[in-house]
Amino acid sequence: MNQDNKVTTTPDGALQRAGTNPRQQRNVQQIDLVELALMLLDNLHYLVLCFLLGAVVFNAYSYFFIHPTYESTASIYIVSASGGTVVDLTDLNIGSSLKSDYKELILSYPVLDRVSKKLDLDWTTEEMTKAIQVSNPVDTRILKLTATAETPELAMDIANTLAEVAVDYLPETMSTEAPNIAQRGRLPDRKANPSYTRYTLLGGFLGSLLCAAWFIFKSINDETIRTPEEMERFFGAPPLTTIPYVGAFEQNSQRHSSGHRRHRRKGAHQSTSRGAA
Repeated sequence: MNQDNKVTTTPDGALQRAGTNPRQQRNVQQIDLVELALMLLDNLHYLVLCFLLGAVVFNAYSYFFIHPTYESTASIYIVSASGGTVVDLTDLNIGSSLKSDYKELILSYPVLDRVSKKLDLDWTTEEMTKAIQVSNPVDTRILKLTATAETPELAMDIANTLAEVAVDYLPETMSTEAPNIAQRGRLPDRKANPSYTRYTLLGGFLGSLLCAAWFIFKSINDETIRTPEEMERFFGAPPLTTIPYVGAFEQNSQRHSSGHRRHRRKGAHQSTSRGAA
């Protein structure tokens, strides 16, 4: 007989295959996705509660601990007519090749330090770099200069001053035609960050996710056997018999005894009433 198929009897009378034990078999149990889904559905009220709790916490955090910021955008057009009036193909090609160079120079410390000095800002170059974003829309020769600040006025001033400084500095450094200011930054009428709706939804989903992960972890690591089907799945053999829950008998006996006492008290009360009559 094959050694792997040998069956032995444990001291408590359970059947066990050679080379295995019940704990090992239980550790390699398969995860039933349907059971996990039903388990999460049974605990839906906890998931909803964690969703609301996470939403409230993240909304309060974004409202009290994150300073609102505003954005203003100015644009410069990096192609100008070499002859003063007409833009030819050479000008267009030069403009396309200079886009990356312009982006790097605009974020260089000479430009940023000039902007900080003009606005009387006590900012370092690193702080100015974090407050400015230079982008180039696809298939265009336009550079968008977006400034971020904690007040609408400061955001607008940084964007417009940066565009003015770039128009003066770039021709001096690259010996090219000066770019044109295509758009000046406007005074923003609404904050850019934080988005309270985004933070609220993020907190809600994160709270529900953590709650679901906790229930799934508990379910996977729960080794309690509650039904004969689980016994057969874990040990590979059906149970010979089942013993009902003793507490059910105790509850039934308590209900019966309390019913008998009420019946006896009722009978005694009726007898007393007849005697008195």
